[in-house]
Amino acid sequence: MSQRVWWGLGLGLLCSGIAGIVNQVVWQRALKIVLGGSETLSSMLVVLVFLLGLGLGASAAGGWAARLSNPLRALAGLEALLAVVNAVVAVVLGLDLSETVYASQQLAIAAGIPLRVVYALGAGLVLLPPTLLMGATIPLASEAAQRQLGASDRRLVPLLFGINTGGAALGAALASLWWLPWHGQAASLLGAVGLNATAAVLLVALSRSPDAPPRARVRGGAGPLRREELLGFGLGFLSLGYEMVMFRALSLANGPVPATFAAGLCAFLIAWAVGVALSRIAAPLVAVALVTAALAATLPPALWEMEAVYPIVHCAAILSPPVLGFGWLYGRLVSRRADDWGHDVGRYAALNTAGSCLGVLGFTLLGYELPLSAAAGIIGLGLVALAGLEWAASQGVARERRAGQLAALVALVAAVGLGAWGLRQPWTALEDGTRVYWGRDGVVAVAEDGDVYIDGLWHTRLVENDDHVGRPYTWVMAAAAVLAHREAPLERALVIGAGVGVSGVTLAGVPGLQVDGYEINNTIRRLLADYPEQTLGALGHPQLRWIWRDARTGLALDATRYDIILSAPLHLKQAGSSLLLSQEYLRLVKSRLKEDGVVAVYSNEGVDAQNALVQKTVASAFAHTTTWHDGLVTVASDHPIHITEADVAARMAADGELFEQMRLLDGYERSQGRAGLVGLWDGPSPAPQAAVAITDDWPLIEYPEVAERVVGAQGK
Repeated sequence: MSQRVWWGLGLGLLCSGIAGIVNQVVWQRALKIVLGGSETLSSMLVVLVFLLGLGLGASAAGGWAARLSNPLRALAGLEALLAVVNAVVAVVLGLDLSETVYASQQLAIAAGIPLRVVYALGAGLVLLPPTLLMGATIPLASEAAQRQLGASDRRLVPLLFGINTGGAALGAALASLWWLPWHGQAASLLGAVGLNATAAVLLVALSRSPDAPPRARVRGGAGPLRREELLGFGLGFLSLGYEMVMFRALSLANGPVPATFAAGLCAFLIAWAVGVALSRIAAPLVAVALVTAALAATLPPALWEMEAVYPIVHCAAILSPPVLGFGWLYGRLVSRRADDWGHDVGRYAALNTAGSCLGVLGFTLLGYELPLSAAAGIIGLGLVALAGLEWAASQGVARERRAGQLAALVALVAAVGLGAWGLRQPWTALEDGTRVYWGRDGVVAVAEDGDVYIDGLWHTRLVENDDHVGRPYTWVMAAAAVLAHREAPLERALVIGAGVGVSGVTLAGVPGLQVDGYEINNTIRRLLADYPEQTLGALGHPQLRWIWRDARTGLALDATRYDIILSAPLHLKQAGSSLLLSQEYLRLVKSRLKEDGVVAVYSNEGVDAQNALVQKTVASAFAHTTTWHDGLVTVASDHPIHITEADVAARMAADGELFEQMRLLDGYERSQGRAGLVGLWDGPSPAPQAAVAITDDWPLIEYPEVAERVVGAQGK
């Protein structure tokens, strides 16, 4: 194979890899809107469908690659078709199909079909066509390299995987750190379409190589599974399981912000690509598997337990060594399997991907319910089992074969036992007294001083006596909304992001007011049950109805109208926070308010640009806005909001626990020489400083540094 041809094929695979992972990153973000808003659910479904498509595509391509006379031309056509299909997917995701989506979900509920089944079918319908095409890429490239371009060294096969995966790493960085934050989802998807088209053009130029006659496969048909394929299946399960564990460890160390996901994905793909490339270097497979096992079992919990705080890039690097091992093992096994390159690579990739799908399912639905050390330990034990099976199969002495089989069996039994032990732990305790609850919806930690952290980010504090009164992010939100509502009596209120229940119980202090509370993180339910006094008895409060689901879906499917709606995303910088701040979301909230209804939004947490974006977005949806507590809370309505000292005094004179708390806070504020409760009011909101609003397409609020530059540039 000439250098020109090799570089052309490599560049085509690089562009294809970049485009593939750009699509995955954006699809995950876009589908989260209609997949219940859950980071875990959307990640799991998109990765699962992505892998399923890759596996099916690889299997299909491996079956017919040998019959092609010009595999390069077929590969070029594949990339061109990918450009077209991905453009169609971009258009579909860009359409406002919310009414159609929610109508189908209502029909499913009426028919008794779980919404998660609907989510999976919808994701498959949209994403399977392009991922099937993506899965055919490497088998076709392998077939072309061996038969059309004359390559004979089977160690080149893992190099093809390495180049394609290196492109995926670059795509993860481009999508997560540049295209998505700076230009939004639609522009990112169109960029991926352009890369697929570029790959097609490059491969068309290469396809002028002479046609090659079809040939019989060395081992055709279904055939019995070979050792490498069985080990590859197990390796796929463990490597994707480690990726899930890696994401959780990084989130706990650095918070669930977009940069965390980007760094984790880039680090995994880079390390895997390097490991695959290094598989050309010979080493004992059993020894590499055992070293990888030790690293995979120890590094994630070690990172989480470190007292020092490291930058996200350093944390990702700490967790990457096991991925080098996974990549090396993959490359060694696939090169051992490759005789008829197109067929054998397709079959191996399909089986490995099937294991990967199970790894994603297992380590999100069950593995995320385990303590981090247990989940990592299971991966380590699984690799020990694979090493034992490889040792047993490679030995000629019966005693040594039995020793390897026994080691594999013991490791598997230990892994099952460790999982069973972990599932029975309601929580784990740290040395500093922190209690940690593990769940698929997130990790909730309660520090000894009452601080509550969700996935590593501070969320709130538990209640001690009546110290919750006056807190801006819980009590003031509720009180400000009640003061802004001029019509009485108040009958129905809603809290979106109910958390530990303080806002909901505060609203329940208005006599006769019934409160609904949406909360997506089921792990919080355990905290509420264990700390009833410190959460004001929120879980069993007679006026507070908990709804454990995504609020956007709930609002769309439930036509109940409210006097007051409180909306509190965890953090403005958290991945997915814009789903509860966008124009589309606020229009949905507005449709569920009564004519004189009021909404209160937690609106200021970090940089001024984020607050400006929230103010612009709220003002675009409501006629009148005002803020409290230095902009921490924004209150909005289509009716004028009048806040005067006389109005506040009149409301404080009413009966009810909330009004009693208002009187106490007012007295305390005045005793400190301040203006009382009304002094917490900032006045009518000034004209928004941002020229753009938060949208589902452009989640700018989640990127504080980018928001500062964009909003700052607009203000000049």
